[in-house]
Amino acid sequence: MRPHVSFSFANSDEALLTSNVTFCTPLPDVHPYIPDLEGGTEAAVAELSAEDCSHWS
Repeated sequence: MRPHVSFSFANSDEALLTSNVTFCTPLPDVHPYIPDLEGGTEAAVAELSAEDCSHWS
């Protein structure tokens, strides 16, 4: 399972930013949650994995 954390500008005057966390399990025969993760321009998105956590311990 991998979390996708996204940050983008809010669509209101009350908040400047909004964020979401979505958990997905990569499967071999299924399209990824965000097909072109590096090419996104509407929001800042990070896909995390267990290997990423080793950098913080």
